[in-house]
Amino acid sequence: MKLSYTLTLDDYKAALRLHRRQKLSRRILPAVAPVLAGLGLVATLLFEISGQSELALHLLGLDVVFLSLSIALPLARLLDARMCFKRIFPQTKTVSAISADIDDERIFCKNPGVSEGKFFWNAIVNFTQDEKVTVLYIDRRRFFFFPTNAMSPEERAELNDLIARHVVGRKS
Repeated sequence: MKLSYTLTLDDYKAALRLHRRQKLSRRILPAVAPVLAGLGLVATLLFEISGQSELALHLLGLDVVFLSLSIALPLARLLDARMCFKRIFPQTKTVSAISADIDDERIFCKNPGVSEGKFFWNAIVNFTQDEKVTVLYIDRRRFFFFPTNAMSPEERAELNDLIARHVVGRKS
């Protein structure tokens, strides 16, 4: 099966969202700072109401730190996603089409003028897919992806069959 597609920033963001949903810790960690900030503000108010102003003042410093992190971390994630996407397509690149050749032996991905990768099925350790993107993991944190809508229903069935034979159920 040969695929040819153009990646967009939305495809890249969808792949990152799908990657984050794969582990509970990736879902919970971004919410830690806002939760701690909220709890800290409640505790500060309770100390202030109960007449312990000095303790409330000390706790207010931590509240400011957690509130700052609550704002800065999502912004940093957004900017990092944009910068990483721009690195996939340098300004000197003229062709924006990416191709993937998937068969029973290997997966060959080519980003003309930037990179190409050849992965045998024993290198694929995991797989996940939704209606937007298909993600194949080479490692716990390293993956490559392509838009699911770049595949016809027959190609999607063929890919799922290849994954069922080579990835799912294999002892790592």
